[in-house]
Amino acid sequence: MRKNPRTGMAVMASLGILMSAPQAALAAGSTDPNWPCVQRKVPEITAGIVWSGPEIREDDNGWKKDPALKTLVQKLSQRRLSLDDAKQEVGRFAATLSAERTPKLTLLFTGLLQTISSERRDVMSGIERYAKRQHALAARINDSRHELTALLKAETLSEEQTKRRDALEEKLNWDTRIFDERQQSLTYVCEAPVLLEQRLFGLGRHILEHVE
Repeated sequence: MRKNPRTGMAVMASLGILMSAPQAALAAGSTDPNWPCVQRKVPEITAGIVWSGPEIREDDNGWKKDPALKTLVQKLSQRRLSLDDAKQEVGRFAATLSAERTPKLTLLFTGLLQTISSERRDVMSGIERYAKRQHALAARINDSRHELTALLKAETLSEEQTKRRDALEEKLNWDTRIFDERQQSLTYVCEAPVLLEQRLFGLGRHILEHVE
């Protein structure tokens, strides 16, 4: 079966768009192929980055043995609690402290550091899994593109090949749309680690205002 020249031209036009989208989106990532965010990848938050108060032991789990501290750490770590409301909670807690104010508040920050850092690691692992799926989808798009290009270059096509060409064109359009939608969502997902860092820094700075 001879291919329809107009159909071939239309497919080639759409193919040009499909060729550029995944490669351009993936090229925007960092040198780490599993880290697609514009934001620089910082694997771990260390105390020195977000805390300038009394020395802490980052592995100190003493806050878990204090029911009040444990409850407060869990509450302050929740992102649905606004930072302003979280700061008010810190102030109310600090007002209940007396002689042990500094060690208690230092331990509070230690709990926040551990809890928010753990959540941040989970978020970053999710982003990397997301990126791997995007790379796999981009590879699938690329394979389909090469197969479609070969069919378009053929002088004649059998009925089966024509159906395959049409199916590939539809598949490419669908896969590319999914890729683009995921890529747009990734922009917002990539902000999560930064927002967690900012939350920890903001809480740490506020806790220091109550340290004697």
